[in-house]
Amino acid sequence: MSNTKKKENNQGKIFVLDTNILLHDPLCLHKFEDNTIAIPVEVLEELDRKKSAPGELGFSARKIHRDLRALFDNDLETDHKLKETFRSALSRPLPGGGQLIVVINDFLINSGDSESFNQLRATLVDMEKMDSRILASVFFLKEISEESRVILVTKDANMALKGIALGLEVQDYMNDKVSNMKMGSGYNELELSAKDYALFIEDHGVDLAPEATKHLYLNEYVYLKHESNREVARYRGEGQFEGLILGDSMGIKIPKGIRIQPLNHEQRMLIDALLDEDIKLITCNGKAGTGKTLVAIAMALYQTLGEDNIYERVFITRPLVHIGKDTGALPGTLDEKMAPYIAPFFDNLEVLFSNRKVKNDPDALNSETIFEKITSNRKRKKAIAKLAKQPSSMEGDGDEQEKPRKPYQFLFDFGIVVVEAMTFIRGRSLANTIFVIDEAQNLTPHEAKTVVSRMGEGSKVILLGDPNQVDSMFLDAMSNGLVHTAQRLKGNEITAHIELSKGVRSELAELAADLL
Repeated sequence: MSNTKKKENNQGKIFVLDTNILLHDPLCLHKFEDNTIAIPVEVLEELDRKKSAPGELGFSARKIHRDLRALFDNDLETDHKLKETFRSALSRPLPGGGQLIVVINDFLINSGDSESFNQLRATLVDMEKMDSRILASVFFLKEISEESRVILVTKDANMALKGIALGLEVQDYMNDKVSNMKMGSGYNELELSAKDYALFIEDHGVDLAPEATKHLYLNEYVYLKHESNREVARYRGEGQFEGLILGDSMGIKIPKGIRIQPLNHEQRMLIDALLDEDIKLITCNGKAGTGKTLVAIAMALYQTLGEDNIYERVFITRPLVHIGKDTGALPGTLDEKMAPYIAPFFDNLEVLFSNRKVKNDPDALNSETIFEKITSNRKRKKAIAKLAKQPSSMEGDGDEQEKPRKPYQFLFDFGIVVVEAMTFIRGRSLANTIFVIDEAQNLTPHEAKTVVSRMGEGSKVILLGDPNQVDSMFLDAMSNGLVHTAQRLKGNEITAHIELSKGVRSELAELAADLL
């Protein structure tokens, strides 16, 4: 879906972009086909204030500035259609078609006491506010552009309401909206004959006629049924289905940790995708309490600490988005600042390594075994050598000796688990890493692309979240990075999408997730 999909009577369109659209998608200048894009000069002012912001926000502002500068590096031109009444509009053709104009609103200077300006002033009380000045530019473009539809594109609900009050046409940015993906709609079911169902159970797979599976996409999880019997399978293309790695009563033992056993079919699907080395990207959405984070971290650690040692480390992160009132700048080091955001990960690790009898478990790895496994990695040798030089806990002060050591602390000592802010991922290339991103519904599509494109050879990325719990101001359930990535990349051999709907945390948590 895009803002340019519908055209009426070949009427030209002028899309006026609000600041949040440019920050949301710095490539949006190239996504309006052959229409005209208008950027009020007030938007440039707001972008200038954001260019030194940390992370993706500052990057987006700087990229837009660079792209605009590249377009206007040569001689400036004034749009001939607007020259007489709107002489300050600078125009440039866009490489992919269409026109770009930067608007300086002469109307605010030479308005006189016209009826139009009185309507504007009555709706927008404070004309010194940037939002009011941007709306004034849209209003005036509509007044003078008789041959074109003028459309304000914004993600700001308040600005949209004011625009509607002024009689303006207002749209959300539709290019990254997911329209044909039914999130939370459950899984497809296929009814099999008694012979085919028995064959699937016996051979752990079955081939069906392509006509019966043409509505399915590659690596889609489905239920195969016969009468009252039902089993989960994964579609492998060309009518082929295969059973899942884990059976109903099977579990997986994490070295030095507990045994994880899926509590329902949906968790079996997630574990199946997590354990498949050929799948490099997994998107998983589910409400709070479905176990998505715990299962993802558990399988990541199993593949890092296990006998196969598929990955060298587990990289865990989440977008830094406040819920409720902002507490302000947090004191301390980076680790101390990150502590409130990453506390849920430590809660999960506490559960996974809560087995106090792990030393007597013959299947578990001891510290020496883990040390031998990871010393083969050059990147960890320096960290281990540095760790070896540090004084032991017995040599520390009294407080350090009395401080209990967490059962999962060895994961951080040896660099097996890294918990880091997403702000610092740009520019990195993460090879042989399993990357877990929680609360991915708070990523913009551009941020999700940045994360996935950081993955090096031998890495896997897992995006987890609940599309119905978006905390970011300009995102919604159908435009966030989680659903955007799931929609754009589903059906590929190296991607899989899973939906979790059954709460397993507690009866109260399930009730709250469904009814509150």
